[in-house]
Amino acid sequence: MELTDTFVRQVKNSDKATGDKSADGGGRYLLMKAAGKYWRMDYTRADNRKNLALGVYPEVSLAKARKRRDEARELLAEGLDPSAAKRAEKKAMRVVEANTFEAMAREFVSGPTGCARTLSRRKLLVACCSTVAVRATYDRQAMGPFRPVR
Repeated sequence: MELTDTFVRQVKNSDKATGDKSADGGGRYLLMKAAGKYWRMDYTRADNRKNLALGVYPEVSLAKARKRRDEARELLAEGLDPSAAKRAEKKAMRVVEANTFEAMAREFVSGPTGCARTLSRRKLLVACCSTVAVRATYDRQAMGPFRPVR
């Protein structure tokens, strides 16, 4: 039986340490614990049973959880492990975030604090350039935010 939005909204959290499960089909279920409601999906890969976290309710709606389940099943059909794909995606996002100007500037000025002028420039650089990718700083258009620092 597929879950309904009304059921998901009204079901109470469980007091059990392991939580209660309500199946939705296709290996996906709603796990109710004392701390909240979690979308999960069980699947088998290479004779190993695995569990994939699809999100936390209400941030991830019923429809979005079903979409994520379908995407995971497509990966399984292609012979890929959804958990490994999710880890690789998170790792790629961390690399992108670490390669912003803000991250590099903070690393560069992480030593002892200097004079007030240096602190002022640091604040200005972080405020105007925190999301500029490092690879883009060589581009003439990306250098625009640096003009006030002169």
